Amino acid sequence: MGDQDSSNLPVGIDYQSRSDAARAAVEEKNSRANSPVASTAGIYIHVPFCRAKCLYCDFYSLAERDDVVDRFVNCITEEIHGAAGQVRDRRFDTLYIGGGTPSLLTPGHLESIMNALQKVLGLNRIVEFTLEANPGEAPEEKLRAFRDLGVNRLSLGFQSFDAGLLKFLGRLHDPRDCSRTFEAARRAGFDNISVDILFNVPGQTLQCWQSDLAALVELGPEHISAYSLTVERGTPLDDMVAAGQVCMPAEEVDTALYAWTRQYLPGWGYHAYEISNYARNGRACRHNLHYWRGEPYLGFGPAAHGFDGTRRWWNVRDLDKYLKLIEGGDSPVAGGEELNIIQLRNEKLALGLRLSRGISVTVDLGYESVADFISKYEGQLESWADHLVLVGEQLSLTEQGTLLADTIAADLFLEGRKPALHRKRRPPAALL
Repeated sequence: MGDQDSSNLPVGIDYQSRSDAARAAVEEKNSRANSPVASTAGIYIHVPFCRAKCLYCDFYSLAERDDVVDRFVNCITEEIHGAAGQVRDRRFDTLYIGGGTPSLLTPGHLESIMNALQKVLGLNRIVEFTLEANPGEAPEEKLRAFRDLGVNRLSLGFQSFDAGLLKFLGRLHDPRDCSRTFEAARRAGFDNISVDILFNVPGQTLQCWQSDLAALVELGPEHISAYSLTVERGTPLDDMVAAGQVCMPAEEVDTALYAWTRQYLPGWGYHAYEISNYARNGRACRHNLHYWRGEPYLGFGPAAHGFDGTRRWWNVRDLDKYLKLIEGGDSPVAGGEELNIIQLRNEKLALGLRLSRGISVTVDLGYESVADFISKYEGQLESWADHLVLVGEQLSLTEQGTLLADTIAADLFLEGRKPALHRKRRPPAALL
């Protein structure tokens, strides 16, 4: 810990360099040296259309609205043109098109959106361009067209290889569609594919989950997002649980499935760089790292959010209202807030601790020194001695700590309004 006298440090904390924590600290230092936090930003486009609404999904999406897709694309381009004043000196290096199911757009639709982005924001520095797609809904010809337009990362929503679980979740595809779409994406030229998969699903056993992971690593995507199914308020799943029609797995089952994932995937070359996300070397999702690091991003589309480093704003969560506002020459922004230093620190804690490299108590949290941080958090550090590691100025969770990430972050919050903690498919800053 530099020149600090270890005799003055609270008892019970391991301040020595554990291999994983030390490596993460070095990676963080190199990352910041090579890619300054203030210089990069992301672009998010929300496409709300989908073929069917899954019973667990609380992201803003709509089925059977093909009649307004052309209007939607026109409005997105208009919203992008209206954002010229928000650009400042931002260097946009990631573009993420999510939903909904954005692969339902035609290549022509995507090209129109990209032309507007290029004209207003510039796409020359984009190094990662992600598009979400569902198995069975993205034919090879369309995927090839998307690849030709510059999409270089595909995110596929498998969720499971089990036919019964897919039916329960409300997914339209079957297990064979997963491998077929994956292979089509490879033939179309995608060498960076991410797959979403769910555990903690009612009726899912450890053996079933092990089978899913084995099938997934056999395909060999570059990135895996493995999320625990949570019951989100207002979803059909929430109603079913409340009515006693569905019983969610016990907490120990959820923990066992999570523990197996953390143990199994690294053996196949997938580094757990975030609590729910695993990547092969160099294939971590750069766009989502913007969220987890508290970096700026612009958001376009209904329910999308934007953040400039201190101020956050969000669009109306209603497609028809969104279209009407833009076609009438009005802004689709529904609200916004300026975050003070306490709120910003709390959010960086909540999101940054999810990363395996953790957060810097000086650079990220703004403390003058490690000693200054320790003096303010001595009690919490002692209480979470088996769950937190402090190496130099880098604070991170132990493997045991990842199970209680939200609780630990909340215990470290400064006074003031505290950010909501979520376990969602995408980071909570992307869509609320």
